[in-house]
Amino acid sequence: MRHSKKLFLYVLLLFTSHTFSQGRVDGFYKGKGKTEVVLGGGAQLEGNYFAGRDKVGVSRNIFYGNLFVAMGLLDQLDVYLAVPYISINDVMSVQDGSVFVKMKLLERSIGAGNFSLSFAAGYSAPLAPYQTEGLNAIGQLTKMWDFRPVVHYSTDKWFGTFQAAFNPKSDPTPDAMGAALKFGQAGASFYWDAWYEYQYSFGGLDYRGTPTPSTFKQLGVDYHKVGVTAYKPIFERLGAYVAFSYALTGRNIGQGPGFHGGVVLKSGN
Repeated sequence: MRHSKKLFLYVLLLFTSHTFSQGRVDGFYKGKGKTEVVLGGGAQLEGNYFAGRDKVGVSRNIFYGNLFVAMGLLDQLDVYLAVPYISINDVMSVQDGSVFVKMKLLERSIGAGNFSLSFAAGYSAPLAPYQTEGLNAIGQLTKMWDFRPVVHYSTDKWFGTFQAAFNPKSDPTPDAMGAALKFGQAGASFYWDAWYEYQYSFGGLDYRGTPTPSTFKQLGVDYHKVGVTAYKPIFERLGAYVAFSYALTGRNIGQGPGFHGGVVLKSGN
């Protein structure tokens, strides 16, 4: 609804490509001429790793920072830009930059709220030749397209968003598909949400599997993740958020609590 547009902050892209993800876009729109810049960071404290689908005691701590910009080019057209920086032990690098465009295709009043259907398309690519192998791997050094419909319903008190995705990736990383579901409240003085995200890779090899992968770029990454986000305005053009994420289970992915936070700067009327 209207007040949701005044408050809602695009913190959904704050988490890097597949380590901290929670859906690449949302169902709200910023409005023409409005911009938000988010400076975020956090840590993923992984005590276990799913080698294939077998949980093993491999631990590592991942620290990250992220610059995220959301711009309303039109009332029904938004653009998102994100640049993450990852640190694992003594290995650190800028990771995969991404750009997304989201357009509203349909909007209808249904019952006490508004229903909308949007379509988003994005592209991500490595911004540096970072490490891909071993315990300190920053990522898979892959180029990826992202295509997703976004279904959103909101009332004066609650909202729900569902999105599906198809992700073609550059060789030798397998393509993937996924879905995300989010539910929460977007009020004038406080925002919160709870979310679930799923990803499935088409094939790929497994860590410690047979045949043995020649590079981690060949790994297929699946997961079931959950999380919560809370945001509070501080001043008219400044706010702060905190978030938590956790991988319930998966394939070739670490498991452990993720703690995230940052500030949001707004511009535009």
